[in-house]
This record gives sequence, structure tokens and C-alpha cells, in this order.
Amino acid sequence: MLSCRATLCFEALTQMQTMLGRLTRVEGTVPLSLRAGWGVGALGVALLFNTYSAIILFYLTRVAGVAVITAGVLMMIAKAYDLVTDLPMGIISDRTRSRFGRRRPWLLVGAFVCGGAFVMLFSTPAEWADFEKAAYVLAGLLVFNTGYTLFNVPHIAMPAEMSNSYDERTAIMSFRAVAIMIGTFTVIGVGPTLAAQFGGGNEGYELVGWLFGVLALVAMIACFFGTAGARATEHVQPRESPWGQIRTAASNVHFLKLAVFKLLTLLATGVAAGSVLFFIVDILGHSQDVMLWYALGGNLIMPLLAAPLFWVPFSRKVGKHRALMVATFGFMVGALWWWFVPPGEPVWLLFLRALILSFFGMGKLLLGMSLLPDVQEYDYLKTGLRREGVFAGAYNMVEKAAFMGAPMLISFILWLLGYQSTVDTEAIQQDPSALTGIRISIAVVPAVCNLIAGIILLRWTLTREYLEELRAKRESA
Repeated sequence: MLSCRATLCFEALTQMQTMLGRLTRVEGTVPLSLRAGWGVGALGVALLFNTYSAIILFYLTRVAGVAVITAGVLMMIAKAYDLVTDLPMGIISDRTRSRFGRRRPWLLVGAFVCGGAFVMLFSTPAEWADFEKAAYVLAGLLVFNTGYTLFNVPHIAMPAEMSNSYDERTAIMSFRAVAIMIGTFTVIGVGPTLAAQFGGGNEGYELVGWLFGVLALVAMIACFFGTAGARATEHVQPRESPWGQIRTAASNVHFLKLAVFKLLTLLATGVAAGSVLFFIVDILGHSQDVMLWYALGGNLIMPLLAAPLFWVPFSRKVGKHRALMVATFGFMVGALWWWFVPPGEPVWLLFLRALILSFFGMGKLLLGMSLLPDVQEYDYLKTGLRREGVFAGAYNMVEKAAFMGAPMLISFILWLLGYQSTVDTEAIQQDPSALTGIRISIAVVPAVCNLIAGIILLRWTLTREYLEELRAKRESA
């Protein structure tokens, strides 16, 4: 069963990447094989961050018996550690010299750490005393986040080196977006369903840990080998210390706007994703395995169609930031729908909402990521320095700050309103105030965050035309 599910995931990824290659082809120099080779690594990335945002808090509180506020604090501590490792990792990858280039060696190291982290974390001994259990969970979370940093910071730094084309970088990023959605489907849909088939308790989730660990390892190793022919730039010796580089990078107003936008939208995504299981089990009264249908519509069918058929061509026509505004405000309206959902809602309506939210969510994911290579190129055109890793590390910091805050915010809201933890998903009737807390987490918080994020985009000025103007000035200088 495990090998069958893994095979289906990779077959889906391969087929969709082939279709993307046809639909997103633009004039440039990056062949389909390299786009797919780089994009497949994001499958492992997606398994990591979606597990962190959507499953771990539920697993710790409903399966492993960790108190909800304790689980939130442990996850926040681990993400705080993770947060401070991103910029150093970016600088390290910028300065790495090897026969595999600056970025690729770290892809290989991160692959093995990530694979082991899944197995460790989902083997939490529920029978241990509270302190010993908390120490074990914290150790597992630290290993989990270390692997994420080792792989993702160098990985996200690569597209700015792979192409100078404004539109081609969006096409490259579309492969990452597709892989992320397949990984998200695997986590949100296959994970809880598979765990439920094996009893829904510790045994089921330990099996999920092994599945995700093997998938992440294979995808990340495939990325290492698949990017062997990718164009890479050489390190330019900076005139400043590492801290000076960080200070000047922080003065990039375009990056600051992008950072605030991503912080808000990723916080919204993390809070919403982390609340879905609670909503389905505690408010709708459905089994965990209903997540398969939610994820099928929300994380596989619609996103894989929306990216190549709508968001990529739409962004070429109106510009990335304008298309991103449409996606952001659309997601805001969709998120508010959760507030009005009655208990016992049929699964088909849940599936429909997943389709609508994922349509706008895919636009936010793809177009938000595609602005980062533009910011990195802008920095090079203005300074002459090749420090893509610094910006990738800072971008990763923003991502992790959001996913650090998401489970803590959910756990705080639920704790404040009286949510009760259980062991092995024991059935329990939550108080009405606790159910209101779930609705606040899944509807109100994401809507407010996306509203503010959309307003930020109103003043975005790093367009295709502006970058072309800067390139022409640098070439003529």
C-alpha cells in the first residue's frame, strides 16, 4: 500500500510537470528536465512544512497526549531556533565552493536529515511522563527544522541563478508550486486517511512518519541529481562583513514589502491549514479520513489546473503583483465562508469550498514565490553582488516566523476558549466556546491577514519594465 501511494504521487508529479512544461514554456534557456529536476525537491519541502502546519499539532494533542498549550510552546521554541539558522545558512551556501556548486551539496545533506526527522517525530511515546515526552518532542522538532533549513534555503536561492528571464522564473517557480500542492495533498489527504485505516492512533501515525520520511528523502535526492546541469553563478567576494550584507539586504524596500506580505499570507495559510482537522472532526463531526476528499479538491485537482491554465498566463498579461492581488483578496473572501458553515455539512460542499479556496491559494503560492527571484536580481543589478542565499535565507526566516506563529496562535486561541486534549483521538464533546475558537482560527484570522497583505501590494513597483530598464543601464555602464 505504501509503495503504491508513493508511486501514484510521483507519477502525478511527473505528468503534471510535463504538462507544465508545455503550457508555461517561454523564451529562455532552462530546459524542461532542469525545471522538473529542481521542482521535485519542493515535494520534500511541502511534506515538511505541511506536516508542521497541518498535522503535528493535531497529532501531539489528540494522539500523543501532549497538552495543547505545551505542544504550541514546543513548536514555537523549535521554530524560534529554526528562525535564527536561516540567514547563516544563506551566507554559508553563498560562500560554499565544491565540484557540485554552491547550493547542491546542501540539498543532499538536508535530504537525509529530513527523512530521519519524520520517523523520529511520529514515534513519540504516548505512555511517557509529561516532561520526558516534552523533551523527546522538542528534540524531534529541532531535528525536523534543521533538515528543513539545510535543504530549503539553498533550494530557493537557485531560480535567480538558473535564469535572467522575468517570465521564465515564474515558469520555473510553477514547478515548485505544483510539487508543493502534491506534497500538500499527500500530507493533508493521504496522511490522516492512512493513519485512520490503521486505527488512527500511535501505530497509524508512526506508519505515516515512515511514509513521509521515505518520500521526502527520495524527492530531495532526486532534486540533487536532477539539477546537475543547472546554471549557477560564482560567489562574488563582498565588500562587507556578513552582518553588513544582512543590513544592506534589509534596506531593499522591495524585499521588505515581499517579506511582510509573505509573513501575513503564510500565517493565514498556516492557521487555516492547522485548523481544518479540528473543524472537520469537532464541528462537522466527520472522521479524519474525510480529509482525503478535502485535500483531493483543495490540494491536487484545482491547484494543478489553476497554475498552468490560469495564473501563469494571467500574470503575464496583467503583471505578477496585480494577479497576486486578485488571488489574495479572493482567498480573503473564501476564508470567511468557514464562519457560516453549519455542523454536519455534507462532504460534497466541503469539497466545493476546497476547490474555491485552492484556486486563489495556488495564485498566492505561485506568484508570491515568483517575486523573490525578481528581488534577488534587483539586488544584483544595484550592487553587483551575488548574494541570492542571503535573500533566500531571509525569505525562509519569514516563512518560518509565520509557521512558528501559526500553531502557537491556534493553540493559544483553543486553550483560551477551553479546548480539551485527548489520547488516541478519543471521542469527546467540546464546549461551544472551544468550537467558536476553531471558527476564529480557520475564518477570521486568515481573512484579516489577507486583507492587510493585499493592501501592501497596492504599492508594488518592481515590474518587468523596471527590471529591463535596470538591466539596460548595467549593460551600458
